[in-house]
Amino acid sequence: MKRSITYEVAVVGGGAAGIAAALASAKAGAKTILIERASALGGQGVNSQVAAYCGFYTRGQNPDKVVGGIGDLVLKKMNAAGMDITPHPSPSTGNVSIKFDPEKMKFIFDDLFLQSKADLLLHTSLVGVNKKDKKIKSLICYDDEGLIEVHANSFVDASGNANLIHLAGLKTNWGDENTHAVQQASLAFRVNNIPARNILMSEIQSAVKKGKEEGIPYLTKEKGVFIKNNGDDYGFLTLPSVDLNSLDGSNLTNAEIMLRKKVQSYFLIVKKYIKGCENAFLVSSGPNIGIRESRRMIGDTTLHGKDILNVVKRKDSIGRAAWSPEIHHTNNQVEYKHMPDNDYASIPLGSLKAKDIDNIWGAGRLISVDHVAQASIRVMGTSYITGQAAGIAAGLQSKDTDEKNFCADAVQKELKAQRALL
Repeated sequence: MKRSITYEVAVVGGGAAGIAAALASAKAGAKTILIERASALGGQGVNSQVAAYCGFYTRGQNPDKVVGGIGDLVLKKMNAAGMDITPHPSPSTGNVSIKFDPEKMKFIFDDLFLQSKADLLLHTSLVGVNKKDKKIKSLICYDDEGLIEVHANSFVDASGNANLIHLAGLKTNWGDENTHAVQQASLAFRVNNIPARNILMSEIQSAVKKGKEEGIPYLTKEKGVFIKNNGDDYGFLTLPSVDLNSLDGSNLTNAEIMLRKKVQSYFLIVKKYIKGCENAFLVSSGPNIGIRESRRMIGDTTLHGKDILNVVKRKDSIGRAAWSPEIHHTNNQVEYKHMPDNDYASIPLGSLKAKDIDNIWGAGRLISVDHVAQASIRVMGTSYITGQAAGIAAGLQSKDTDEKNFCADAVQKELKAQRALL
């Protein structure tokens, strides 16, 4: 028997964007539910071990914080849990990130929802959408007991892959505007018993080249970094990478199998060729593939790469994009397009609003951007920003569909009340 539940706002996807959207919507007074198909919140940071928050700070040796609100609340919870939330500029790239423990993050996110007014369903997948004219009426979801129909007034797609938007029949964009290639996907793996010092990108590149000379297979990508803090004897490496052509089960199955082969090879060159790693051991990979780019929604406004690189400011801004575009090309090369130090670009509200459905908002890496801008806004720090704004917009819309009630001025007012940075 199909079950039925009713909310004012339904959020799909429990990564940084979805967490922020659901908590912000509930803070704005809307009855809200978050639907996540995995067993834990945290998205790729937790479920793919991409254990670094990028986008919280500007680039530079004396970086400025650009994320407030829900994202800043998460940082405070991390600090209370004993994690180092000091921004660390990379000696290899100059970009700034904050490392975290994926296991500890699970408890933090659980507690945030237990202390909030938002409801949560884990182990629940979106499988269909009911719509009428230009509005979504309900979601069809599935858990191991069967189908659940989720009715709501407004919806937020924070699924990463724009699954809600796709199932609603809306057109999406895929990859580079000319080649249609998306950034490579990667499988992070954890290595323990490594040096407490920083391991430089140049050391990793040298180790990969030596491995290739020895004939070790699957070493396709050379440029990467260990995600770790000074003093930690463990770290996460995201070098194993593949091209993605689609999101179907067959393609993702082949990708996961190939990536696990690559993990074994990359671990071998770490152990053999990086000084101090002779007694390192492989703890785990993934468990899920980390997808940098897939479907992107088409919104009322599109944010372009030139806007990011020229640090364009806008009156309809809902937050600050400060991560320099980092493009993982299909030729296994990584390209950095650096923004000026201590500066940022505005993210317009219209880039979160689906163009052809009145009551869908997007958040996270799927928002309405071009390929280069996506390489900036896709990171988790920025996803807290777009998620919080999308959740507020959906919450305001769910109460009153008069557009003036969820225009940029109204959303900005509530963002400021929730201590976000515009």
